[in-house]
Order: sequence, then structure tokens, then C-alpha cells
Amino acid sequence: MQTISLEQLIALNDEMAALVRAGIPLEAGLVTLGQEMPGRLGRMASFLGQRISAGESLEQILANHEDRFPPLWRAVVRAGIRSGRLSTALESMSTTGRQVAEVRRAFGLALVYPIIVVLVAYGAFVILTTRLAPITLSAYEDLTSSSDPFLNCLVSLGATVRWWGPAVPIMAAVLGSIWWYRMGRAALPSSTTGTSRVSRCCSATFGSLRDGRVAAFAEILALLIRQHVPLHEAIELAGAACGDSKVARSSKALASQIERGETLAVGDEHLKSFPPLLGWLIAMGGEPESLAQTLTEMAQQYRQRAERATNWATVYLPILLTSVVGGSVVLLQALAVFRPICKLLFELGSPL
Repeated sequence: MQTISLEQLIALNDEMAALVRAGIPLEAGLVTLGQEMPGRLGRMASFLGQRISAGESLEQILANHEDRFPPLWRAVVRAGIRSGRLSTALESMSTTGRQVAEVRRAFGLALVYPIIVVLVAYGAFVILTTRLAPITLSAYEDLTSSSDPFLNCLVSLGATVRWWGPAVPIMAAVLGSIWWYRMGRAALPSSTTGTSRVSRCCSATFGSLRDGRVAAFAEILALLIRQHVPLHEAIELAGAACGDSKVARSSKALASQIERGETLAVGDEHLKSFPPLLGWLIAMGGEPESLAQTLTEMAQQYRQRAERATNWATVYLPILLTSVVGGSVVLLQALAVFRPICKLLFELGSPL
């Protein structure tokens, strides 16, 4: 499967949704889009346009060429086709993706100042171990006729600075790049069978990812119910299309229970993957139109919660990270510089 970024997928969703809303044939619009857009996104759009022009339906293309498209996107398109509202399903996924991308950008901006502080502190620490510590140790030994273990440790570190000096920032840059890449991919899982640790971290920290996916589930489920899709099939499709692996597994299990004719209970184990109110609503059911309307309103509430989490991350996260990281670095640096000097002055001032 070709790798496609979250931003590229959002762009493809927006273009396809616009074509559907405008009533323009997908084959012509996608071929044109493929010619205008470079890279993997353009190739994907061209492939879709060519296959549709050859007489294949979008559903057949996804079934016959699963390795060419992200599993999450395939699930969203299938749910959109089944509900008869492809553009709405694609827009729901794009909205969630944008919120996640905004949180990621906010986190990136929030890291700028802490990284600068850490780099300055690291340079100062190198100078401390190679210049200040040897001078302070020599003065300490001359004036007190004893040695200080902490200063000896700093001097020993300074003697090997040629090895760890460049290695530490290079290693940190490599690990940071890998972590940043995985954080970007966390919003677009390659499958619905597992959830990355980064994805869980984003969800727990910001709330935007989790709330956005729950909103997508409720929106798509409402669309399917309005089109009179059987409840078990609607729940399974919506779970697969929301992008949350835990919800997808629980939705599949709930769909099997409903299909077998079992009655859902509020305390069902599989309903615990959903927020309490949403789980209660699924268990209680109700008239299709009323249920769909309630799900739509609930989706709006979760969208608003996701937006608030995104706004919080944008405004307060830079301040919080700068204060915590910067304060910690300054404290450690102050201890490393002033402790030996203070100890030396205390030794000199103490009576013999």
C-alpha cells in the first residue's frame, strides 16, 4: 500500500466531496485532479478516475484494489456509499482530520521555545564540564586540601566530550523525528485492528482525537439509519469508518449480537468503548428518525468538545511546555553551576 499523509487524504476527501455535491462525474473530476496534483495523491486520484471510466463502481474498486488505499478511507467511502451521502461521510472524516492536524501543529509550535531553551542549556553544560568545572575543582582542591565527587564527575564528563557532545543532540534529533512522524501517522491508522501508543497518548492528552472520532461515528451512524440500513450493519460500518480501533472492534461485536437477535443491555462490555451517553443510546435504540436526530445532535456536541480541546492546545500548550521544560532546565543548570561554588564558599567560611 502506498503511504499517504493525513493532509493528502484530507485534500482528496475535500475534492471528492466537492465533485459529488456539484454533480460532476467522479471519473472526469478525479482524472483532472490527478493531472493537477503531484505525487501519491495525484496517482491515487488518477487511478480512481481511470477505473471508474472503465466501468467499475467505486465500491468494486475498493474491493478489488484494497492494497492501494488506506483501510480507514475505504471504510469511510463504503459507509458513505451505503448511506447515499458520500460527500457528508468524506467531510466528516476531513473535519476530524483537520482537528487532529491543528493539534499536531499546535504541539509543534509549543515545542519551539522549550527546544531552544534545552539547546542553550546543553551548550552551557558542555562549557561547564570542559571549562568551569576544571577551574572550580582546581580552586577547591587548592583552598580546602580535599576533593569534591560531584566536580570530579563533571570533569570526567568534560574529558570525554568529544564522544557524547555531538552524539546526544544527534540521537535526540533522530528520536524526535521518528516520534513526530509517528504522531502524524497516529491520526490515520493503517488498520482498524490496533491502536498505536502515540494515538492513545494524543487521545488522552488533548481529547480532540477521541472526541472527533466519536463525532464521526455518530454522524455516519445517523446517515446510515436515515437511509434505513439495518442497525447491525450500520453500527459495524460506522465503527469501521470512525478511525478508532477500539470502537471498531466493539461495533463489530455489537453488530453480531444484534444480528443474532440478542438484546443489548446498558452495562454490556462492548458498550464501554463508547462514551456513556452514546452507549446508552445505542442500547436503548428507538425510532429510526428520532435516533438519527439524536445522534446528529450528539455528534455536534462532540465536535464542539474537539474544537475546544484544539483551541486549548493552541493557546495554552506553548505556555505550559515552555514553563515546565524551561523551568526544569534552568533549575538543573543552576544546581550544576552554583552548588560547587556555594560548597566551596561554605568550606572556606567554616572554622577549622
